[in-house]
Amino acid sequence: MRAIKLVVFLVVFLCFSALLKAQVQKDSSHLAREELKFIEHLINSKEHTDAQFLINGIHKKFPENYFTQQINDSLNYLAAWSLYNQKKLDSSTVYFEKVSKNSPVYLKSKFYETFEWIYLRKPLKAENSISKIDSNNDSLFLELAKMDLSICALLKKDYKRFDSISNTFSYNNVQFSEEQKELIEYKKQLQKVKKKSPVVAAGLSALVPGLGKYYAGYRGQAIATFLPSAIFGVVAAENLYRRGPKDVQFILFASIFSIFYTGNIWGSAISVRTYREQQYNEIYNNIMLDLHIPLRRIFSE
Repeated sequence: MRAIKLVVFLVVFLCFSALLKAQVQKDSSHLAREELKFIEHLINSKEHTDAQFLINGIHKKFPENYFTQQINDSLNYLAAWSLYNQKKLDSSTVYFEKVSKNSPVYLKSKFYETFEWIYLRKPLKAENSISKIDSNNDSLFLELAKMDLSICALLKKDYKRFDSISNTFSYNNVQFSEEQKELIEYKKQLQKVKKKSPVVAAGLSALVPGLGKYYAGYRGQAIATFLPSAIFGVVAAENLYRRGPKDVQFILFASIFSIFYTGNIWGSAISVRTYREQQYNEIYNNIMLDLHIPLRRIFSE
């Protein structure tokens, strides 16, 4: 008899605990929904730091599988969107990736995740993100994915792959057809960037200080490099002629000239790569702008 009473007591206790847990979870879910509304309000008001503080508080208080998938999706999306607006793109991609396929913001999350990897100049991760997008064969999103892949090819300077992708552009989507056409021009611009030789630049600057900078593309810096080297060189030569090689002033000005002269050669060699990267970055920045505009049009930020 005592054993039966114990069993009944355990059953009642477990049922009560399950009901209590369910009620607590229900109350917590309701509270989470209210907090999500407030977080969304903060983000819309551009109070991203405060929004992130509340999101972090929810993450610390509750395990990831505590809420329903719908709440988790909203929480992850808002976390990603808040971080995106704070320019914390590496962290933002983590939360965009967690948004499930059932969420109404799934496609927005995936394409912004891809945009962030492209912006961070990580084409391989961008391509991996694109490969996971489930667009249900929607022509708009399939075309947008192709545009993303073509940009990844440009980042890797794989112009053959870019051609193979861009040749399939339909140009039927008014949201980004013009931007697709611009990509063809950007490819031509990237190909026109000259790959000049650091050795040639260093050799030219050894002959005439600043000439290597002119060769690299820095016309103004060429003059700025030439003038101090020429001045200290002339002063050193004059002191050598008038006072001899052991004179203190000759040694001083000759040392300064040597520093400028050596720095001019080394700087010219480096400037070739620097100037080339500046040209690439200018083109890439224009590509980023042309990619961001369609996202804003399609997903109506």
